[in-house]
Amino acid sequence: MEQKTGLLKKRRRRLGFNKKEWVWIKSILVWIFCLLWFSPVIWMFVTSLKDSQLAAAERVPRWIPETISFENYKLLFAPASGISVLKGIQNSLIVAALSIIATIVICVPAAYALSRLEFRGKKIVLWAYIAILAFPGILFLVPNYFIVHALGMMDSFSALIIPGLGGTFGVFMLRQYMLGISRDLEDAAWIDGCSRFRFMISIVVPFVRPALIVLSLMTFIGSWNSFLWPLLVLNSPDKLTLPIALVRFTAGWGDPFRGIGVLMAGAFVSTLPTLILFVLFYRYLMEGVSMGAVGK
Repeated sequence: MEQKTGLLKKRRRRLGFNKKEWVWIKSILVWIFCLLWFSPVIWMFVTSLKDSQLAAAERVPRWIPETISFENYKLLFAPASGISVLKGIQNSLIVAALSIIATIVICVPAAYALSRLEFRGKKIVLWAYIAILAFPGILFLVPNYFIVHALGMMDSFSALIIPGLGGTFGVFMLRQYMLGISRDLEDAAWIDGCSRFRFMISIVVPFVRPALIVLSLMTFIGSWNSFLWPLLVLNSPDKLTLPIALVRFTAGWGDPFRGIGVLMAGAFVSTLPTLILFVLFYRYLMEGVSMGAVGK
């Protein structure tokens, strides 16, 4: 640690900056990168306040609209061709909430078994989980489709929730957290007559709360933004999730630039939940990442 500090001091001296100036430079660079990352969201919001025809006619996009209008949002939430964006938002929230609950219910016991129990084939199961992480999710698209079709779950919320249960990353991440629980604490619980289920609920779950929050956020974002899989398995207008509802909503316009203001309004609305959740649970997210970095 002292060696790294010395190297940083030498680099600062070589560049001709003192410590205070170096802090200012790093702060400015961080703000620049934040603005670059956040600029698409700002552009979506600004475009959603413009008239679609004027926005499509702009050769160079204007970051400050000449006139501000909320007409695009009125058009967005008005049902068109049997497609309701509000219904899509409701469906996406239902699917995301059920996915979070089901993922936690399955991943917590699985991670507990892989971290605290000893059984034959444990290492094989663990390495199988790690191996699955190496494959892209799209590789399982066709097998999942045939399984869902064979089970008669097409055009239902079950088709969106069940294939994603028992996520390998969630099990592996929770297992790494649970390895940090002291064996002495576990032995003391057994002496007091605590069952495995009660130990898992009363001690393990509170201990891995940061990891559960991170897992819930990742599950929500994955479910909320999912596009390709719902596009394959959903058909009824009243069961469409938000991304599919937005596509169907604008499909009848022919020229996509004709309704670019409405489309950007829908994109901005779909971005809001993830931004709000990140702001609300930022502390837990950082706590989860830092604890995972020092996990045993």
